[in-house]
Amino acid sequence: MSVQATVSNYLRRRIALWERRRTDRFIRNLPLEIQKDIGWPDGGTRRARVHSKDSLWERRW
Repeated sequence: MSVQATVSNYLRRRIALWERRRTDRFIRNLPLEIQKDIGWPDGGTRRARVHSKDSLWERRW
């Protein structure tokens, strides 16, 4: 795999991760009733996850 393809794949994964996190934050800021209506996992009782080792190089998506 070329360097350009490797960098492109890495950036594509980072963008997808950013979009998932942005969507997660948006939904978690909705009222609990709406979260329950749309079937969001555990009805909004769970809050942001904390990653102890959230390294760019260790993460595999």
